[in-house]
Amino acid sequence: MKSKSIVSTNFNDIEDSIRKDINNLMKNYKIELKSLSKMLGVDYVWFKDYMDGKNDLYDFFTDTVNSKDNNKENLNNSNAPNPAHLCNMISMLSEGVLAINEDERVKAVIDVLIHVFEINYETLAIYSGLELKDLQSFMNDTNSISCEKKYKLAVASLFLHYLFKR
Repeated sequence: MKSKSIVSTNFNDIEDSIRKDINNLMKNYKIELKSLSKMLGVDYVWFKDYMDGKNDLYDFFTDTVNSKDNNKENLNNSNAPNPAHLCNMISMLSEGVLAINEDERVKAVIDVLIHVFEINYETLAIYSGLELKDLQSFMNDTNSISCEKKYKLAVASLFLHYLFKR
């Protein structure tokens, strides 16, 4: 019985921390709750109730997982997010975006295009309007090409990533 209260207290601390981070995003990054709900894929009404303390992420998720009628479809169609996904997204919006410099972000997008979508460097260079050696040089040392070339590479990479992720 005592361990349950410890877990409950930990979950309450986590819930408070999530709410604090969301409030930080709204205050310091000027992101409205409605926008955050769309970004995170969370039902706005549920999200507003969550921020008002009317419901808890972990209680909802645990009840759904442990219910007798549990199946993946119920979980996937619920209006509340997976706690791990929500925490990761809030963390990235709060801290991760600023912690990674612009060149490293572009390299990360290129890595996704290469490894997930199996685009090759030559194709990406063509879409960027660059020489293959420019792209390879950037991947080895981000300071090895001009800002103009970085811009072309970033725009092409982000656009392709956007197209493929849809």
